[in-house]
Amino acid sequence: MTDFRTHLDSLRTADDLVEIGDRVHWADTAAAVAGEAARENGPAVLLENTGGTARLVSGALGGPDRLAVRSREPWSRVGAALDLGFEADYLDVLDALVVARRGGPTPDTAAAAATETGVDVRSLGLPAIDGADVPVVTLGLAAIPAASADDGPDADDSAGPPVEQTHWLPVRGSIHGSDTLRLSVPSGPVQHVTDDSPITILLGAPPAALVGATMRWVGDSHVAGAPHVASALGSISVAPTPAGPVPTASEVVIEATIGDDPPTVGADQRATSGRVTDAQPTSVSSPAGPRAPWEDAVATTAFEARVDTVRTREDPLVPFSPTGAPMSDGRTLLSIIESARLYGRVNNYWGVAPVEWLALPAEAGLGICLVASEILYAGFEWQLANTLFSFSRLFDKVVVLDTETAPMDLGRAFDDIWVKAHPANDWEFSDSEAPAATATHYRRDGSTGANVYVNAAWDPRWDEEYIAPRVTFETTYPEDLREAVRTDWMDLGFDNGPEHEPGHTERADESGEN
Repeated sequence: MTDFRTHLDSLRTADDLVEIGDRVHWADTAAAVAGEAARENGPAVLLENTGGTARLVSGALGGPDRLAVRSREPWSRVGAALDLGFEADYLDVLDALVVARRGGPTPDTAAAAATETGVDVRSLGLPAIDGADVPVVTLGLAAIPAASADDGPDADDSAGPPVEQTHWLPVRGSIHGSDTLRLSVPSGPVQHVTDDSPITILLGAPPAALVGATMRWVGDSHVAGAPHVASALGSISVAPTPAGPVPTASEVVIEATIGDDPPTVGADQRATSGRVTDAQPTSVSSPAGPRAPWEDAVATTAFEARVDTVRTREDPLVPFSPTGAPMSDGRTLLSIIESARLYGRVNNYWGVAPVEWLALPAEAGLGICLVASEILYAGFEWQLANTLFSFSRLFDKVVVLDTETAPMDLGRAFDDIWVKAHPANDWEFSDSEAPAATATHYRRDGSTGANVYVNAAWDPRWDEEYIAPRVTFETTYPEDLREAVRTDWMDLGFDNGPEHEPGHTERADESGEN
């Protein structure tokens, strides 16, 4: 498994990392620099001097948008972090995550790379994001004992429970003073937690561990435990802590104890499934700073914890997400994870696999679902859209596309909304009783509204002559003009082989069909 340092080396080798040695302070500048890099579709950014112990990295799991032709795709850095390579296709990444949901072998135990250095948690220099006046944890991983860990004879063992009785979960937090953390985690795994329960917070954990923790608690319950999901993505070793085993390669390990006011899950939290409306009060234990994207996909619980020890690797590297910026790490990561979850579910729903690809574009704020699918029968697109609405509450718009539309061609996908679909006939709105989508920025008062799906695929009942042909070099121009173009192509010195001739792709496709 690729640890975070190795991933950063791969970004550096691929010329996809900018290292800034000038002072960029964590309190007022680091998040602004990271946000601007994300908005401008820049490379990942390493901030060497932030006024704290840690070196900060943004964009390591983010990516550029697909609104222009670029050398990198939004999933390229995630693919590299999961050992799939920078050139991994979108479907390679989705398929790897779908397979990983079944889990892998139990991780091996090894010595932790982080050691106790005497620093307190505030001196790490984590960034203040979006107006927060305190350091904020964004791409964090937490470990807590499972409920079953209290039953065994080793429940009080200082080494903590075994990996099978340990939950890994995504965490957002903020630091108050030198030893207080305010944390937000998925509600499900902490319902049994009491005061003085141990919790371990990891910063700079291996990306596969962070992916596994998010996959485990966002969406379906039929997913292997997060440590086993991570091990399915690559070999991983763990080291014991009082809260349970954690990845040995983590950059920062914070051992803490849950405070006197243990987390509780209210009925309103369960009902909103992650959505915080304007009508809901914020808990006094809620972390400072903006909510992480994954918090829109699952009910969350906030609580405080007291820091006991802080262990770090030498010159620790801490990734963070400029939450709120387009194409931020957290939004890109959830886009890929939720897309893979839905892709796997719908391709197992009908006993066949009609869906070519599925995406919740980070460029659209996760509020729209694009799905390229075969249309199995008349009305299938309506059934597909309603199935997707029932599987996820992040979005309230579904666009059904033809399978020939490529996932990297986002402009083509949105063009088809107008080219192949007519608002009067192919834009279908539901009744206005649908719950508000959780990823959108409207209907924040919790009011209901309508879902909409757009049928941007050719109707399978149409005869071929009624379907507009694709405009190509081969079908648009007469043979004599095509021959003249080929001759000019060679005269201009562009004859680099038949594969570079105009129309080669179309001719190759035709010969392949024959």
